[in-house]
Amino acid sequence: MGKATTALFRSLITLAALAAAGLVLADLFRDYLFHPWTRDGQVRAQVIKITPRVSGPIVELAVHDNQPVHKGELLFRIDPRTYQLAVAQAEARLDQALATEKVREDQAQRARDLHRKDPGAISEQALVRKENSLLVARANVEVARADLDAARLDLQFTEVRAPVDGYVTNLLLRYGSQMVANQPALALVDRNSFWVYGFFKETQVRHIHHGDAATVTLMSYPDQPLDGVVDSIGWGIAQQDGTPAPDLLPTVNPSFDWIRLAQRIPVRIRITDVPEGVALRVGTTASVFVHGD
Repeated sequence: MGKATTALFRSLITLAALAAAGLVLADLFRDYLFHPWTRDGQVRAQVIKITPRVSGPIVELAVHDNQPVHKGELLFRIDPRTYQLAVAQAEARLDQALATEKVREDQAQRARDLHRKDPGAISEQALVRKENSLLVARANVEVARADLDAARLDLQFTEVRAPVDGYVTNLLLRYGSQMVANQPALALVDRNSFWVYGFFKETQVRHIHHGDAATVTLMSYPDQPLDGVVDSIGWGIAQQDGTPAPDLLPTVNPSFDWIRLAQRIPVRIRITDVPEGVALRVGTTASVFVHGD
């Protein structure tokens, strides 16, 4: 009888332990569903392609690789001599146009005065020609002014400056490097644009809402969590099936996996607080916990 009681007691303890474990697992599963968590996260930021507006060799490189810069700070300078000459030429053309305008204005005024005193001294056609010549001269002055403004703007563009506070990244430029207008020259990471993408399973997304609080843990700083908030939830991801073939018909994979894996949807997390000493770097790995329903 004693052995039977002991066996029964042990069975009850085992059942109780299994029940407790089941409750714990159920609680963890419920927490996983209603407080989504993923280790598939990545730090992102806006990366600005610094693109010169004019062409020419670099005569001054004012930054080095990975250097922090402030908005308006000089990054590099393109040889300005060609553009200085263009400004001088445009100024000369404007002076010439102004002088021509003055001559045409004097001629038109004399023709008006002469016609007013003696209408027969000058024909209407001659008077109209004088007035038209003056209008053309005035238009040429406006064109010359616009050309001068454009030349001065090009000269200003020889100084390439940082459009935002940020970090120079992967700098490959050197003194003498030939810049080509409208071709990217270097990358600048916007210091104030960092966010985190958490890639959650599609089964979790319904428990995530805009404005939910989130905790981000960077692999590079595992003991310094960051506070964040759900900023937005992605509306689509690329699909392999259904992409148009050359004949514009959809491409459908003939095979189908028996085990279906949940797709991952990007959830954008806005960082609201960065602990002192934590440096955010584009592409680094993060875990994201959303304090959902």
